[in-house]
Amino acid sequence: MSTRRSRRRRSLTATLLVSAILAAGCSSAAVTTGAAVQAVGLAGDRADADVRFSQEMIPHHRQTIRLAGLVDGRSENPYVRDLAAKIRKHEAADIDLMSGWLRSWQVEVPAEGDHAAHDMPGMLSAAQFSSLEGRSGAAFDKLWLSVLGKHLDSGVQMAQVVIALGRHRPTARLAEKMVTGQRALIAEIGKKLA
Repeated sequence: MSTRRSRRRRSLTATLLVSAILAAGCSSAAVTTGAAVQAVGLAGDRADADVRFSQEMIPHHRQTIRLAGLVDGRSENPYVRDLAAKIRKHEAADIDLMSGWLRSWQVEVPAEGDHAAHDMPGMLSAAQFSSLEGRSGAAFDKLWLSVLGKHLDSGVQMAQVVIALGRHRPTARLAEKMVTGQRALIAEIGKKLA
């Protein structure tokens, strides 16, 4: 390959990289999780399952963050408090990443407080939140861990669907990370509840 052709290819690659970063809104999560092009992906490199995953997982993660927020003032258990802090951090980063993908695909990001999402399988009901809000101490910790484990399991099921049906490699990598991490966390929660 000639030097001129090689320079053109590098220039095109750099242009695509910058475009991908801009399309993602310069999300710090996209940049920190690997190469920007891999994190953002290209619009033609996705299936409906990839779009649906992000559209459904964003509200699912928001609800997980809301669940983690219930811990403050209700639990003194170091494990529960530490887990809630980790959940807030990691789920927020995933939301930023998935929102960047949706924007790059010119698909609307689910609005905060979108009540239609509450009808999805695995989403917590208002009654479950009320029950948690009315408890504290060990009673709260036990119910919170139980509810969280079930909620995480529904996320694993969602991730398995996109792994099987999706085409967007960055989405598959995120889903694989979720499956591995959440299965381990569900097992850990099971031991805490035993």
